[in-house]
Amino acid sequence: MEARLKRGTGTRDEDTVTIKAKGETAEETIAEFHTLLEEHEQDISGRLRDIQPKRDE
Repeated sequence: MEARLKRGTGTRDEDTVTIKAKGETAEETIAEFHTLLEEHEQDISGRLRDIQPKRDE
């Protein structure tokens, strides 16, 4: 199972993430995908936002 996520609209304000999950059964694959998606939501997406270039004021 694979999903591609894109956040942001501008060239300097865009994050693209691909989440892939595998399992022996469809149920295992879906469970693994949900685990990876939750990890991305809780940890990785915030870290990506923190390293973005700052806008000039």
